[in-house]
Amino acid sequence: PVFRVRFVTDNMRVIMSRKRKTIHIVLAVIIVSALCFIWINSIMPGDVSGGFSRMITVFAQKLFGDNIVITEHRIRKLAHGLEFALLGVVFSLFWFEKLKNRVVLIEFCGLFAALCDETIQLFSDGRTSQVKDIWIDFTGFTAGVILIGLIYVIFGRHNKKE
Repeated sequence: PVFRVRFVTDNMRVIMSRKRKTIHIVLAVIIVSALCFIWINSIMPGDVSGGFSRMITVFAQKLFGDNIVITEHRIRKLAHGLEFALLGVVFSLFWFEKLKNRVVLIEFCGLFAALCDETIQLFSDGRTSQVKDIWIDFTGFTAGVILIGLIYVIFGRHNKKE
């Protein structure tokens, strides 16, 4: 009976290890895809990017009506923050098991991605780079990391009580 229990336990470890590897691969693909999305948007010329922002602004104005003042500028800044918040969530999930030890590395990755994003815009027609956008990107990224960190703390405490 001891051999059977050990065999089942070892098989479960192998299965869990495979699941973790699969999850890490999927998260890595999502990270690369998110960075490509962000940086491709930065490569777009100003008139193309502006047209897309105007389209989203018109949609948001129709959706919310006159209740909220929605400008193209606000839409652009909100998009910066949200796309980096999602990136922060995915980076944190990638390193979830060792999140506590990797926060500085994760935050550095977010800052580096924001710097790259604004640097790309320096070389795009009709676009400018702003330090304020780096801060918005980094703040969004940090918000995503904090969200996952809170979940980590809540579930960590929950698991310790059991």
